[in-house]
Amino acid sequence: MSKLWQPQDRDVINHWINTILDEASDDLNPWELKFISDMEIRLANGWSWTQAQEEKLEQIYASKTA
Repeated sequence: MSKLWQPQDRDVINHWINTILDEASDDLNPWELKFISDMEIRLANGWSWTQAQEEKLEQIYASKTA
């Protein structure tokens, strides 16, 4: 049986968002900027996110930061 997905800790998500904005905000396309903004709102309000959203955020983090 496959392992059920568990979201990353909020501190990890916050780190990814802050690092993306600090290091790569000028390199983000409009869709990525909106997505990061939406994820910031989710985090600030204590809302959950989906596996797909987390995977996309991680993908942006991995591709846009050092």
